[in-house]
Amino acid sequence: MVKFLLIALSLGLSCAHHESLDISPSEVNGDWHTLYIVADNVEKVMEGGSLRAYFQHMECSDECQTLKVKFKVMVDSECQTYTVVGEKNEDGHYNTDYSGKNFFHVVKKTDGVIFFHNVNVDESGKETNVILVAGKEKTLSKAQKQELKKLAKEYDMPKENIQHLLPTDTCNQ
Repeated sequence: MVKFLLIALSLGLSCAHHESLDISPSEVNGDWHTLYIVADNVEKVMEGGSLRAYFQHMECSDECQTLKVKFKVMVDSECQTYTVVGEKNEDGHYNTDYSGKNFFHVVKKTDGVIFFHNVNVDESGKETNVILVAGKEKTLSKAQKQELKKLAKEYDMPKENIQHLLPTDTCNQ
């Protein structure tokens, strides 16, 4: 019995040490900027690409069971505004429709910065993996940039595909 209690205690302590990837309204609600984006299908996130989203605002409700994201995309040299609502399912991923079906979740969060992983399945059935880094401020620390490179490698995305979006954001100026 003592061994069982020690194992349970050590397991509980190790779980408590890891950060929770659940998000709360106090962490999310407000204005955001897309800082970086990377994809395995780089054409989708290049200038003019359908997944090159410039975040403006995020808001969650029902303890973040729904996440509303307002963003702009450059379409034919004009900024188009979109609002999508992601519904959280049992595995913690949000589902929404935009340029096909999207399944996204938080893979890392720090003060005022959230790293999302999204799988987009377009109308033709082609899957694109995307990591989007959104921030309340306009910069990332050196450690956060390293984390982005690590995540890109983890999801088999060439580091050459990492793009700094803030300098190209003409929609939110």
